[in-house]
Amino acid sequence: MKRLLLMPFISLAAFAQTKPDPALEGPKIIAEAFVKLSGALGEAIAKSGPASALSVCSEKAPQIAKEVATAHGVTLRRATHKPRNPKNAADDVEKTALEAFMAALAKKEPPKPQVITSADGSRAFLAPIVLGNPLCLQCHGTPGKDIAPETLAAIEKLYPDDQATGFKLGDLRGLWRVTFPNSK
Repeated sequence: MKRLLLMPFISLAAFAQTKPDPALEGPKIIAEAFVKLSGALGEAIAKSGPASALSVCSEKAPQIAKEVATAHGVTLRRATHKPRNPKNAADDVEKTALEAFMAALAKKEPPKPQVITSADGSRAFLAPIVLGNPLCLQCHGTPGKDIAPETLAAIEKLYPDDQATGFKLGDLRGLWRVTFPNSK
């Protein structure tokens, strides 16, 4: 009888010690952050135009990422090869993933997310950010064509070293990185 009573607890303990699978959990975490960020951007653009979305990216995006990351016990960031905010510049690992994503796109193939393991044992899920919404081009497209002069002026004021324009739909904008701590 004692064995039968203990079985659920033993099973629960084994389940609690299972490491999260980055390939399964990473997309869910990214989707949650994306929905929140997209909603904030859409609301700002609808209310005051594309230039107002800059404050969402500079102020609210880091808060959203932190809130989602904290809720899931991970770190979460967006990184790119062409940063607007220097804090989002890709590190060497991210650059390697970005190169693989760009190579896939050059072959007209969908870029595949990656799972990597760091020297400290932490694992990360890296997923491409491909521009798929014309709304994105209002801040990341071609100046004078997609980006209005007042939006470009606001970008240049807030980000004097901006590299994040000149994109078109289907271009790789960057990546999401979800890092899961080493939980031996």
